[in-house]
Amino acid sequence: MKRIRSGLGFVLLLSLFAAASTAEDYRSSFGFGITVPDVYLVLTADEVADNAELFLEDETDAAYGGIPSALRREVFQRVRDGEIEIFYRTEGVDFDFVDNVNVMVQRALIPTTEAQLAEVCRILPGEFSRMFGRPVGLDDCEIRAVAGRRSLYLAFDGALAGTKTIQYQVQRSGGETLILTATAKTANMPRMLGEFESMVASIRPD
Repeated sequence: MKRIRSGLGFVLLLSLFAAASTAEDYRSSFGFGITVPDVYLVLTADEVADNAELFLEDETDAAYGGIPSALRREVFQRVRDGEIEIFYRTEGVDFDFVDNVNVMVQRALIPTTEAQLAEVCRILPGEFSRMFGRPVGLDDCEIRAVAGRRSLYLAFDGALAGTKTIQYQVQRSGGETLILTATAKTANMPRMLGEFESMVASIRPD
């Protein structure tokens, strides 16, 4: 979960760059197809490589909206290395936070029994609160199916105050879990919920 929190901060930087491709039907490097609304842009490894100077420039932070050069470099490295893909909304968002969806794969197993699920749901609020440095509420924690695969669905307070996060953890073979995380300003969450559920429903495994 620590890596998910980092992904949220990336999008504050991405709003400064217009070098990403418009998304509709998108083939992820993580081995699935997905339909993404055309109001989102997808930041891929190719785009960060083609615009490396924007991420690696050692200009003063003020020249890049006050975003530290260390964060710009971390974005560059993680996207370039294929650790994360980010879809960020280009319409109806504020500069101080850009509603976004990020995708990654981790080695993890989701709960397989009701007892395991109950335990995970019990401990997550405390884990999130420790990570985010403030009390975090867990609004939903349940098992659903995505593309016919057992998946853990979570809804909780975002890492940044005034945001909400919804997440699917989709079990894959070999002990891997595909994690799709959507974060939006609280006021934008009804819109994000519809868009995110549509994206998740469109997932087509390879």
